[in-house]
Amino acid sequence: MAKPVGYFSLSHDNTLIKDMCETWGEDLSQMSETDIFWLIGRMCHDLWLTTDTNDPPSDEVEEVVSRLHELKRWERIALIKALMQEA
Repeated sequence: MAKPVGYFSLSHDNTLIKDMCETWGEDLSQMSETDIFWLIGRMCHDLWLTTDTNDPPSDEVEEVVSRLHELKRWERIALIKALMQEA
């Protein structure tokens, strides 16, 4: 079951969060899967571009990218969730 945005310390005091909740519900569950993945990708890309370090991706992580096709769809989603615990 999806958690409301407040669970993640997000607040309607931020107008973007308020607008998103009005559009897709308090738990954002009305957002399409396509929109979710696109938004996650854009946000992650922006965060990566604005990181404080100038380190390029490691060889190990580049190998992971080249092997992502080995994972089933559900495994890729689970991997994203696992990685977000470390962010």
